[in-house]
Amino acid sequence: MTRIPLLTGPAFAALLLLGACASDATLPVRTVTDVDADAGTVELVSGQDLEIALPLTAGTGYGWRLDQEPSPLLAGGSSFQTEAKAPGAPVRTVYRYTAAARGRGDLSFTLKRPWELDAPGDRRVVFHIRVR
Repeated sequence: MTRIPLLTGPAFAALLLLGACASDATLPVRTVTDVDADAGTVELVSGQDLEIALPLTAGTGYGWRLDQEPSPLLAGGSSFQTEAKAPGAPVRTVYRYTAAARGRGDLSFTLKRPWELDAPGDRRVVFHIRVR
């Protein structure tokens, strides 16, 4: 019968820590779009990245405005707009976050021209976030 040595003490702790680090690095980026808004809860694991891609038409003056963040659930909050292939072509505004704390909250955006007043018919998307 072959005996397999058991790891104990510092060696075991180091192996557990290494395993935990490796599992965090493999968390997939969760990408959602305006179609996913109000369609249920966006489930994230603490440390997981979230990418929200919202469509708009280049050159119209419209842009997505962040209305509500579920702080401290999400950290980061960077954004960028993809390049338009031609005037009037579709582009996306992409927001990036990292799940930072457990809990629930809403993340909402409104599609607006910045110089116009808010109106009841404005296009608004709300993402219901849950971080485990």
